[in-house]
Amino acid sequence: MAEKQEKKPTNIWYQGPCYLHDLPEIGKGLKHLGKNHPELKAAHRRIGTLPWRKQPEGFEGLVYTILGQQVSVAAAAHMAARLKAAIPEVTPRRFMKLDDAALREIGLSYAKIKYCRDLADRITGKKFVPADVAQMDDAEAFAALVDLKGIGPWSAEIYLMFSLGRADVWPAADLGIQAGLQRLYGLKTRPDTKKARKMGDIWAPHRSAASLIVWRA
Repeated sequence: MAEKQEKKPTNIWYQGPCYLHDLPEIGKGLKHLGKNHPELKAAHRRIGTLPWRKQPEGFEGLVYTILGQQVSVAAAAHMAARLKAAIPEVTPRRFMKLDDAALREIGLSYAKIKYCRDLADRITGKKFVPADVAQMDDAEAFAALVDLKGIGPWSAEIYLMFSLGRADVWPAADLGIQAGLQRLYGLKTRPDTKKARKMGDIWAPHRSAASLIVWRA
């Protein structure tokens, strides 16, 4: 009998209650960019659907963000699917009941386990309250997020955009953004983070909407 193959997981970024482009502020940004930036209008028309969906807020969303660090989207999706199978409700207390061996089997590195456990501990100990972050402005929320172990600028920006639905996030360090800019403008080399950040300034305060297009460019 042939060995049963494990079902390939769906990318977590394509699952969720609604599309990012359907969120009012991001949708407004897409309309503005379409009217005022021909290069993005043409790219959006060419690529069509912007498939990303809103991710969970709080512990679950932050865990998914940590899983996505420095791995392919396929690897992140694989870990997320296995974690969800182990604990259908991804809460701090349920996560802490999984031992390191179980988490390693799911695919988490020791560093990711450490970061997720620290996050769970902070939340259960009321040292970090995700609901408070959701009420902060972008700069305050960013500062609160990068203060967490294992959450750097890229992770904070991804959480702000995908989980909180903020309208003006531009993850310039993301390789997909940099590659998209290279293709969008026909550049010989991929822009580095500093240059990519500067290039995105023209689309403020609608850079989340611009990100969705550039990722697909």
